[in-house]
Amino acid sequence: MKKKLAVYPFHKGLMPLLLTESELQKFELMYAVVPKGWESFDEVDDTKKALICDEESFFLNDLINSVDVLLLCKPQFQVDESGYCRLTSLAEEKGKHIMYVAELKTILNQSTIEGWECLNLEHPSISKQNALASIDVPVILIMGMGENCGKWNLQLKLSENFRISGYKMSLISSNALSRLWGYHTIPDSIDSNDLTFSEQVESMNAYIKYIEQAENPDVIIIGVPGSILKYSTSVPNGYGYIPFLISNAVTPDITILSLYNGNYDESHLKEMKSTCLYKYGVNIDYYHISENVCLYNPEARQLEYYSVDYRDSMENNSYSQEGLYTFNHSNSTSQEEAFRRIMSELQNNIPMI
Repeated sequence: MKKKLAVYPFHKGLMPLLLTESELQKFELMYAVVPKGWESFDEVDDTKKALICDEESFFLNDLINSVDVLLLCKPQFQVDESGYCRLTSLAEEKGKHIMYVAELKTILNQSTIEGWECLNLEHPSISKQNALASIDVPVILIMGMGENCGKWNLQLKLSENFRISGYKMSLISSNALSRLWGYHTIPDSIDSNDLTFSEQVESMNAYIKYIEQAENPDVIIIGVPGSILKYSTSVPNGYGYIPFLISNAVTPDITILSLYNGNYDESHLKEMKSTCLYKYGVNIDYYHISENVCLYNPEARQLEYYSVDYRDSMENNSYSQEGLYTFNHSNSTSQEEAFRRIMSELQNNIPMI
C-alpha cells in the first residue's frame, strides 16, 4: 500500500510531483503545501489543483492527520528555518515520518534533522575500469545553464514520452527526487575528493555501463547537474566541473541545452553551441527555453528565480533550422514536435520493442 505524502514548500519547480503523482512508486500525493504569498497555480486543472493547499489551511484543518510522510524540499524562494520547524514540529508530534532532500542540510539545524530520512542521490557500488567502456545504446544528454532552468522537468517529460511510445528507457537524473519514480540518479560520489579526475570519469562511465547491461534499455537519458558556465565571479556555478566530467565519461548521440527564459538571437545560440563544442566536446542539437528567469540579488548575495508564462518564452525564441531548434516543454505542440524530431533522429539506432 502506498504511503500518503505531503510536500513542503511546494513551488512550480516541483510540478512533476503534482502532474505525474499517479506514477510515484511508493507514495500517494495528498497535499502540495504552498507557503503564504508564494505562487498561484491557475494553469493547473481542477483535479490536480485539489491537491494544492496553502500553509495556513494545512494547519487549520489538521491535514497532517491525513498523511503518513512529510517530504521537505529545497525552496525556490527565500525561506528561513522557522517555516520548516513549524511544520516538522507538528509532524513529529503526530508521529509522522519526515523525509528531506540533501540540499536542506545547509538550512536546517543538524541536531533537528537527526532521525529523519535524507533523500540522497544514489550510492552505487560499482567497480571502475581502467579504460572507458563503450556505451552501446543511444545516449541523450540534458545540460543546463544552472539550477531551476527546467532540466528536471524535461528529463521526466522526455522519459515519459519514450515509455509511452513503446521504448525501454533508463533515466540517470540530476535530481534526487527522481528516485520517488524509481529512476536512477547521478551517483553521490561523482565528484568525490577521494578520487582523481580520471577516476571520477572512469567511475561515472562504469556506472552508465552497469545500467546499460543491467536494464538493457533502448535509450539512456542523462540529466547533468550544475551549469555549463559560471554566472559571475561571485557565483561560479561550480565552474562547469560536473558537466565537464560527465561529457568525458560518455559520448552523447543527442544533447539538449536547457536555458533560462530570455530573448536569444541566432548569434547567442551559436555562441553557446560553440562553447559546448570546444569546452565539453558535445554538439548542442536542441535548445529548451524554460519558464524560469534567473537574477542575482546583491543584498542576499545569491541567485533568485521566478516564473513567466511559457508563451512569453517562445514568442521571440522560435528557431527551427538544423542545429538551432528551440522548444518549451509546457507548450504541448512545441514539445511534441521536438520529441518527434529526437525519435526520428534515433529511429535507425533504436529497435522497437
